Amino acid sequence: MTRDEHLKYCKICLNRELDLKKGLVCNLTNEIADFKETCVNFKEDPVKKMELESIPSIQEVDSNEKLNNGSQWFLWIFGLSAINTLILYFGGQVSFIFGLGVTQLFEGIYISMLGGFNLLGVIISILISGVFAVIWHFSKKLSKTAFVIGMVLYGIDALILLIFQDWLSFGVHLYALFMIFKGFQSIDELKKE
Repeated sequence: MTRDEHLKYCKICLNRELDLKKGLVCNLTNEIADFKETCVNFKEDPVKKMELESIPSIQEVDSNEKLNNGSQWFLWIFGLSAINTLILYFGGQVSFIFGLGVTQLFEGIYISMLGGFNLLGVIISILISGVFAVIWHFSKKLSKTAFVIGMVLYGIDALILLIFQDWLSFGVHLYALFMIFKGFQSIDELKKE
């Protein structure tokens, strides 16, 4: 057996002891493990075993990070679109490039038809962007369907921006879609673990 294979046992053995020069040794022999298949002195430390099993693997941490990064985009899309709507309602002239083109289109049509933007328009616009808050909620629960719906809707929104030749927002949409897709890819890895 290799040292790593020995350590799988030694790390959870009640007879373990740390020697600063040798590493983990048996406190009965004061030597590193040299058994072939099993150690006759092995006594499992259930507390240490549970502690070591609860430490996530590097792959699990990486997959969780990708999932969180991907799904967080849905929350940003909702939040910044809602802020864009409120900025418009209070008379501001700026907007975030991460916002939704569909809400901007709706707001433009609403203003042209009614001559202004009132509280009803704000509520409708926030409800439209609120779809992404719902998608975020389900994407955090490892729902592939939520990710697919979110990517399709945001992709359609990118096409709206392309039609209006808003190149910067279109480019940001493509980047966001790429990041969301990376989160989507991590779902299978997380479901295995």
